[in-house]
Amino acid sequence: MIRVIIERVISEGKLDDYHALIRQAKNKASNSAGFLTGEIFHVKDNPNHVIVMSCWDSFDTWEVWAESEQRLDLLDAMRPLLESDEKVIVLESSNIKS
Repeated sequence: MIRVIIERVISEGKLDDYHALIRQAKNKASNSAGFLTGEIFHVKDNPNHVIVMSCWDSFDTWEVWAESEQRLDLLDAMRPLLESDEKVIVLESSNIKS
């Protein structure tokens, strides 16, 4: 299992438009093979700073979604709403044994 963290900073006055798009993205991702869960957070003191966290059963299934036409189209629609490019971090479980 992997976790994906996506950080976005939304331009002032564009948060409602972003929320409409991120709902679409979450609905489409949840129908993608390998998607387990997804959550959307706002930084407490800055609601325009958004963190999206999702869990996938493998890096391969995340990569299929990440490169899908559906996600790329949504990202193209989001870009004008963002102050800068999104940052994506992929985390994988550590196999540290105690």
